[in-house]
Amino acid sequence: MTISDTIGNIFDFLPETNLIEEYLYNHSGNYPVYSGQTEGQGILGYIDSFIQHLPCVTFTTYGGGAGTLFYREGQYTIGRNCMGLRPKKQYTDKINLKWFPFVFQNLFYRLRRGDIQGQGSLNRLLLERQPITIPDIDVQLGQLEKYQTLESTKQGISGYIHRLTGIQHFATEYPHSAVIAKDKLKLFMRFTGGNSGLTEEFIYHNSPETDSDKIEILTSATLEREAMGFVSQNATISGEKLKIFEVPAILVARNGYAGTMTYIPEGRFTTNDHAYILIPQKDWRDKINLEWFCYEYQKLFFKIVTSRSDNATFNKEYAERQIIRIPEIAYQNAIVGKRKQAADMKDRLQHIENVIDDLLEYAIV
Repeated sequence: MTISDTIGNIFDFLPETNLIEEYLYNHSGNYPVYSGQTEGQGILGYIDSFIQHLPCVTFTTYGGGAGTLFYREGQYTIGRNCMGLRPKKQYTDKINLKWFPFVFQNLFYRLRRGDIQGQGSLNRLLLERQPITIPDIDVQLGQLEKYQTLESTKQGISGYIHRLTGIQHFATEYPHSAVIAKDKLKLFMRFTGGNSGLTEEFIYHNSPETDSDKIEILTSATLEREAMGFVSQNATISGEKLKIFEVPAILVARNGYAGTMTYIPEGRFTTNDHAYILIPQKDWRDKINLEWFCYEYQKLFFKIVTSRSDNATFNKEYAERQIIRIPEIAYQNAIVGKRKQAADMKDRLQHIENVIDDLLEYAIV
């Protein structure tokens, strides 16, 4: 039997219960309160009583996750920014509520109002008038099996991605016996400042005329390596030649994302005075893998900025006094290789996870 009608004629709406944090604190118990949040399955907390004891589907009515559906069962309460749907008595045995969120999640997202990137809302009156078609229960059960297979596969992939993150951290470890030097950073690495006066106006008036004349400008304003533009390599600033840097090198943000290190493996480039360029001292050029150095000491560089605000500044002199350890180059290279393998695997798994998400957005027939 196929059901074709409006959501309001097929389902009863279960209202929210506005429970404040003080109530949750004073009535702590074992029964979940489901709210409009989407993290942690939407569980706001646990109290010593419940309002609902029959299965339903909840949806977020307000917030960044407006329209998000969850299947609920057991004994529970529906909290703030959340409502429930339960089939009317005549449809109780004709609708599988575990199946419903898979098939209609995309519809509920399309019906929300407001800024997609901000705080959206889902109006009950709009939902009540929305027509839907629900196939026979046997069709629902067949589709549910396929959806659950995809969901189970996705959860397994998510678990592997989490484990790979741990492997990446483990891959940075090396035995104490591998350390060949331990001393102040300035004995191993050298900071060089960028170009003062390399502004957007300067770049505009010194644009390269040919491809062979242009030099890439890297900026510390973003977390990823990104070109600010190109400038003529023959340009001069206040009569001084433009500082051009050879690779490999590390770009260190002086402010903004202060302390952020970006490994630059190829190409010639320049930068402004919002960044330092970090390279090994002459005697250590063949003994330090700069990509490894970024992995190993990024946390240290974040710790030695002057503050955690938007005005944070990286202190070069303080950094130079930090004690660091350098293991044999073979260990550095091995660590970089293992991290790349783990990162590549994570990227492939995340792609598959995204494909599964796309499949789950549409009805399976």
